[in-house]
Amino acid sequence: MNPSRDLCNRALATAYWETARTMLPVEEAYYLGAKAEAYRRGLRYYPWYGRGFVQLTWEANYLRAGREVSEDLIGNPELALSPDIAAQILVVGSRDGWFTGRRLDHYINARGTDYVGARRVINGTDRADAIAAIALEYEHQLTPAPAYPAIRRGSWGAVVREAQRHLAAHGYDPGPIDGVFGGLTEAATRAFQRSSALVADGIIGPLTWGALIPVEI
Repeated sequence: MNPSRDLCNRALATAYWETARTMLPVEEAYYLGAKAEAYRRGLRYYPWYGRGFVQLTWEANYLRAGREVSEDLIGNPELALSPDIAAQILVVGSRDGWFTGRRLDHYINARGTDYVGARRVINGTDRADAIAAIALEYEHQLTPAPAYPAIRRGSWGAVVREAQRHLAAHGYDPGPIDGVFGGLTEAATRAFQRSSALVADGIIGPLTWGALIPVEI
């Protein structure tokens, strides 16, 4: 669990959903096409209608957001459509609970991550499951691959070459240091695991890496 990363994932998922998957700031009722402007002019809070990655509405909220981002959003509410300003509004507003009174850290913190509940920061529970699924996909895509992944017979590449070098440094012959996890490397791995009181399965996973790496080579 990484709360900072998860907060970013949730913010990205919100922007993706609220902008109809464009990741570009939008105006309220954009989906009405040519009828959108007439609709907006009929709103009680015109000209401070929804703009941005999330819908910032009402004069008081434009005033507050303008103070936070050091921009005159009252004199020029169109600035809320600027991607950098819209991003600040999304992030700071979610962090501080501007939109519904709920803050992101109510749902994503050191105790756990609740992507579904975090929808309440923006808009109650509307499509909470769908947006949580998007956040999980961002989490999957943006989580770095482990520096030392589990490798076994048939694996190849630089990480296998490093394992072979460590095995050799421990006195176990993995065959050529060629980055190919073949029979000799597997045999050396099993022998090393037995000597280290590990399960001798021939797979170099976290425990085996932990036993291999301390040796200076």
